[in-house]
Amino acid sequence: MKKHVAKMFYQQKLRSSGAILFAFTATYSLSTVCLIILPVLAQSSGVSTSFPVPQSVPSGTEVQINGTTSMEKINQALAERFKAKFPDTNVNIAYDGTDASLKALPNGKIDLAAIGRSLTQEEKARGLVSTPVTRNKIAVILGKDNPYKNSLTSEQFARIFRGEITNWSQVGGSPQAIRLIDRPENSDLRRSFQNYPVFKTAAFQTGANAVRSEDSTEAVINKLGTDGIGYAIADQVINNPNVQIVPLHNVLPTDPRYPFSQPLGYAHQRPITNPAAQAFLGYATAPENQQIVEEARVANAIATPAAVSIPTTTTATRSRDEFPWWILLLLPLLGGLLWWLLSRRTHTTTSAPAPVPLPVRRTPESRIILTPRNCQDAYVYWEVPDEVRQDLQRLGGRNLKVRLYDVTDIDMDHQTPHSMKEFDCNEQAQDIHIPIALDNRDYIAELGYMTNSDRWVEIARSSHVRVPACEPVGAIPLTTAGVTTGVAANSLVSDRPRITKDESRLILVPRDSRDVYAYWEVPEAQKAELRRQGGRKLALRVYNTTGIDQQRLPARNFRQFDCDESTSDLHIPITESDRDYVAELGYVTDDGRWLELTRSTPLKVPSTLSVNNAARPLT
Repeated sequence: MKKHVAKMFYQQKLRSSGAILFAFTATYSLSTVCLIILPVLAQSSGVSTSFPVPQSVPSGTEVQINGTTSMEKINQALAERFKAKFPDTNVNIAYDGTDASLKALPNGKIDLAAIGRSLTQEEKARGLVSTPVTRNKIAVILGKDNPYKNSLTSEQFARIFRGEITNWSQVGGSPQAIRLIDRPENSDLRRSFQNYPVFKTAAFQTGANAVRSEDSTEAVINKLGTDGIGYAIADQVINNPNVQIVPLHNVLPTDPRYPFSQPLGYAHQRPITNPAAQAFLGYATAPENQQIVEEARVANAIATPAAVSIPTTTTATRSRDEFPWWILLLLPLLGGLLWWLLSRRTHTTTSAPAPVPLPVRRTPESRIILTPRNCQDAYVYWEVPDEVRQDLQRLGGRNLKVRLYDVTDIDMDHQTPHSMKEFDCNEQAQDIHIPIALDNRDYIAELGYMTNSDRWVEIARSSHVRVPACEPVGAIPLTTAGVTTGVAANSLVSDRPRITKDESRLILVPRDSRDVYAYWEVPEAQKAELRRQGGRKLALRVYNTTGIDQQRLPARNFRQFDCDESTSDLHIPITESDRDYVAELGYVTDDGRWLELTRSTPLKVPSTLSVNNAARPLT
């Protein structure tokens, strides 16, 4: 990775914000300038909240916050602006660590706990609730002289963590023992792993190959050597010449798909009764403050490489290094001057100019997959970088939606679709199940934002997909894209039978030439039956069936991935592209037998995948 890439990316974002501010100032009248200053300076991270943004706060309001130093600069930035917006208020901040602050919440000593991890089940049972504000990416790291140069999967790293993989040769490296450089058990960064399914398949503990380090990135790096593996906040190691960052699933922490991150936010009692704390949470999670939060997060990570809680008590004060807000006083004058100049050119100031059209934001990193589950239902999955979402939200995008177009026998780029249906999406989700009104038709899905002025801003478009015709009752089993189902002969009479809830299905689609996405639905009754027959471990097997009879899967040529009983999907790395694959979901018994639950239809993983034709499943 090139040196200073993170710094350049961060500076580029600030330059982009400045350019947009100038463009808007030069385009709109003086009154408009005053309204858009704060939204343009902020980028929304899509944080959702149930706390309203406060319009006023009573004089004398005071908020007590305690927590982790990982939230220090975020606390300071928000507290300073909270006090500036609401004079005669005070925000008192102390740093005794996450655990200590959570224990102080129930007795009313503090209003909010600034935490660097998710709440445990025990803490939730005590009535605690967390409100996230941002996340730190967690990078898996090696020493600079470690000879290992491959990518790992999240499952492989979890097995290294538990001591199940102890030699680099087990993950494609040279024969050499692996040392895990671990942090203290109460480390917020360490405890962030506990919420990921790959760490829930066994006890959350390290093996005999673990070496304990201080809760400091510098201390971890010093212990890596040529055989060690550790983890750190990504911003602390991206530019460090003594560190190699391990790709996970072939991507680096600068990619939104990099799997591990540390949540940062505020915890409080349920119900929250202090109006001051409610006001602060509403202010902290307001969309216009998310760029402030992001800047503070990056500054905190870079300035505090040792994530150790140092007990201190401070009252927030204004920092000389923050944005010079006095410039805002000059902006109305600048806007007035520009307005005067423009009015002389156009000889009219009777109406505002037309809104600047938002561009289509198709990028190589954005993709959407449309997969028919059967003749009446489809599954849509998407991936969009946070930066693309934030840019569009800043420029007016408000409601994330999926549009489904009927494009039977037409070219959508040159002809009007037969119909269009629109579905609201959750900003925090990456998929949605949608109904299909007419079977035996061709469809395309688009992901995009609807603005307040009812403009559609496209982010990504799926490949062209054929939804199969529904089979009449008593017909032979129906096979659809990635789904094999049987329709019973004694089903209720219907022109368009649905796949019943008693059937299993497995969908396998390529995300690109190196990754495949598997999604399954299996009734609990079928799982229980196979567990009764001796099934102990749920797993997904992926077979390379190139040149082989698809009905007779090779006995040994497969890769097996452990699955979490509570999840229904998995991202799978592909070692060879331009090959045919079939997946099976099932149970492994104690004596090594395989009990199959369901099987996907054959899938061709191409050597390359175009941006807007990504992940078309075989039908």
